[in-house]
Amino acid sequence: MIDYVELTHSREDKKLLRYFYQELYVPEFPDADERESLENMEQYLELKAQGWYGKNNYHIIIAVEAGKLIAGAIADFFAEANAGVIEFLVVSPLFRQNGMGKAILAATENLLVNDAKQKLGRDLGAIVCEMNDPFKPTKVQDNLDPVKRSLIWNKWGYYGLDFPYVQPALSEEQESVLNLILITKIFQKEWSKAIPSQIVKVIVHEYLRWAMRIETPENCSEYQEMAAFLNGQQKVNLLPLDCYVGYDPCKPMDIREVTSTADADFSAVMSVYQNAFPPNLLTIKLEDFAQALALAQQPDCTYHLWAIRTTADAKVEGMASFFSFPSAGFGGYVAFEGSLQGTWRVRSLLARMEQQMLQDRHPNNAEGWYIETDLAKKRSPFLRMGFYEVDVEYEQPPLTEMQVGSQIRLFYKPFGRVYGTPKVKCSEFLDAIAHIFQVVYSIKQPQKYPSYQKLEAQVALFPDGLMRFR
Repeated sequence: MIDYVELTHSREDKKLLRYFYQELYVPEFPDADERESLENMEQYLELKAQGWYGKNNYHIIIAVEAGKLIAGAIADFFAEANAGVIEFLVVSPLFRQNGMGKAILAATENLLVNDAKQKLGRDLGAIVCEMNDPFKPTKVQDNLDPVKRSLIWNKWGYYGLDFPYVQPALSEEQESVLNLILITKIFQKEWSKAIPSQIVKVIVHEYLRWAMRIETPENCSEYQEMAAFLNGQQKVNLLPLDCYVGYDPCKPMDIREVTSTADADFSAVMSVYQNAFPPNLLTIKLEDFAQALALAQQPDCTYHLWAIRTTADAKVEGMASFFSFPSAGFGGYVAFEGSLQGTWRVRSLLARMEQQMLQDRHPNNAEGWYIETDLAKKRSPFLRMGFYEVDVEYEQPPLTEMQVGSQIRLFYKPFGRVYGTPKVKCSEFLDAIAHIFQVVYSIKQPQKYPSYQKLEAQVALFPDGLMRFR
């Protein structure tokens, strides 16, 4: 039988808290910048006993079975926002995949629902919690695949909050955390599609004030930036987490990696490519795909060629070709035909491609990727998908000895959600271009190549060392 224990400031409970902290909490939250200290948790329990929280509340709940620690959660209720915040929720690896995560979550949610009723005499408005954003690189290896985590929380009824969230530093010894997204479960029917921005602002304000001990959030730079964004919006849209990571149940896609020219799907992928891309300055020969597959795994490059279907037993009607480099990804070709064409699956496919680029985990943890397009193509479709045109005159190296270089457009997109002009260092841009020229265009010494040198001369004029975008 599983017992759920809400810890108090008693000596016995503090001993249990230390056990939970050392045996489960620290191993499951490997990034020290995200972790709360044991001393603070003990202090919060003392303050709670003294009535310091007033109409707010603080909870540490653990699940125990036959003396074994199974799971735990830490949560707050903020009366001003009529919202709960789950700071941490963790399940022992030995007890996962048997419903324990959902069970500890339900127990925690019930505490917060009861807080709203007891403290305010109202139904709870929402619960929010932090989650590692699947599209942001982490300094420390995540203990769970972030895409899998997103799909789990999606099943539990949670949505992403579509605004740029940053967790301020929890102490002077820690740094702010840039790779998080706030997710939410809605209890107010009128918020089923979006939450008023000012409600989100209050939730964030109270979270920083009471849980992170930032006495005056208005003086915190991270809060100032979040508040400025929220003040410019009437509402914050809810992101279905399955769609966010590219697994839209209404638009299924089966993606299979093509590993060689002998692969059963290679010829079908090449057929899709040829149908979508008639010969021009930006197309390559089929043997070039074969050459890329032969060099698929290198120390500083990974190449992917995907066969795409609606379901695993359907025929191939889509393809994607792209590279992962240390400082950025590079998109080659994407095409749909037949039942995939015109079905708005591009965003889902881009999400899956970006996940793959991150999973390739090159040492520098790339934060975005580049694509090339013909000057004749309209910019608007790319802008709608979050791409920014790089503000340089970009000359594409010739794909064959028979061609000459031609001026085309170069676009860049940060992984995941995009809320403003990207900040890309000129040095990182040039490093990415060097890799693209060397691998994609077979230029042995890219830094000596005229097209690279022209780019180098242009970015040298950017005074702050950051790239410019149109």
